[in-house]
Amino acid sequence: MLRRIPFTPLVCLVIFLSTIFLNASWAAGPDDSLEILLKPNQSSGIAAPVVPRAKSHQISKFAVPPAAYLCVPPPPFGISKVKPAFSAPYEFVAPCILPAPRQGQWEMSAQAIFANMGGYIGWPRYSNWNWGWWGNSENRTDLNSDLQLPIYAAWPQFTASYHFRPNWAIRYSVLWNQLNGGGWPNNYILFGPNNWGGGYWGQNIQTTMQHAYHRVGLVYDAIRTCNSKIAVFADWVHTDTKITLGCNFCGAWGSPTWSNSINAAMAGMEFQRCFKTAPNGGTLSWDCKAGGIFLDDTVGADVEAGARYSIPLNCGRSGYVKGGYRLVDLKKTQYDFVFKNILSGGFLEGGFIF
Repeated sequence: MLRRIPFTPLVCLVIFLSTIFLNASWAAGPDDSLEILLKPNQSSGIAAPVVPRAKSHQISKFAVPPAAYLCVPPPPFGISKVKPAFSAPYEFVAPCILPAPRQGQWEMSAQAIFANMGGYIGWPRYSNWNWGWWGNSENRTDLNSDLQLPIYAAWPQFTASYHFRPNWAIRYSVLWNQLNGGGWPNNYILFGPNNWGGGYWGQNIQTTMQHAYHRVGLVYDAIRTCNSKIAVFADWVHTDTKITLGCNFCGAWGSPTWSNSINAAMAGMEFQRCFKTAPNGGTLSWDCKAGGIFLDDTVGADVEAGARYSIPLNCGRSGYVKGGYRLVDLKKTQYDFVFKNILSGGFLEGGFIF
C-alpha cells in the first residue's frame, strides 16, 4: 500500500522561507544582511534602508559646521533712549605727571613776599641806663613802634638752581629790601654802641634798614616718582643787616649805625605732589618747604607752603606760577646785642625750567 506525502505543509514552509529571504536579507545591503538576520526581537520583517558606512565616514570627514557670528540685533524702530550694546570710551583722563627738571637743566624763579615785618633790636643788649627805675633788664627796641620802620612791604627774591645729576642740584637764592621810616617814637629809645647807647625821646627820628638774606647749598631728590618728589637740602645762610638812625637834634649821640652779619647753616626738606592735570596739559601740585637755621649764635626757620600751576612748553621745558604763605624767622644773640627779624605773609612766584 502506497504511503501519502503531506504536500500542503511543505508548500507553506517554502513560501514562508522565501518571504523571509527575499524581503529581509536580500533587500538589505550586503554588509547589513547578515546582521539583520542575526538580530533578535525584530518588530517588523521589513527594515528601513541604512546609509552605507563608507559613505557616512566620508561625509563626516569633510563636513564643516557653519560658523556662528555674534550679531547684536538693531534696536526696535522708534526707541531712542536705549543705550547701544557696545559704547566707545570718548572721555580720556590724562595721568597726573609732575614737571621736574632733568639733568643739565636750569630752574630760575622770582618771588615777591607781601610780608608783615616785625622784630626788635637791643643795642646794647644790657645798658647802664637800665639801672635804677628801669632795672637791669634786656634792652629791646621795637623795629616798628620805636624805630618807625614800615610794617608792610614787598620783599623780592631771586632763585636759580642747576641740576648737574639726575637727583642732585645746586641752588642759590637772595632775599633783600631796604626800608625807610620816620616819626615820633612811642617809647624812650636806647640805641648806640658801648654799654650806654644813645637816648632818643621827644623828637622826630629817621630810620633806614637794609637787609639781605642769602642761601646757597645742595638739593638731593631722595624720592622721585612721576607724580611726587621728596627732597632734602643743606644750605649755608648769610645775612647782612644794617640799621641807621638819625634825628634833627641828636646832639652828642650823633647818628649811630648798627651793622652785623650772620653765617649759619640750614637743613630742611621739600615736598611736591601732583593732584590735578588740566586737558591742556597744565599741572596743579602742592609745593611745600621747611628748614631750620642754626650755628653762629643764631636760631631760626624758613617755612613755605603753597600750590604750583605748571604749563608745559616744548623740548622738556615748562613754566609755572606759585602762590602760598611763607615765614622767615631769624634771631641772633650775642653778649653786646640781640636782633630778631620776622617776615610772614603771602607770596607770589613765577619761574621757568629750561
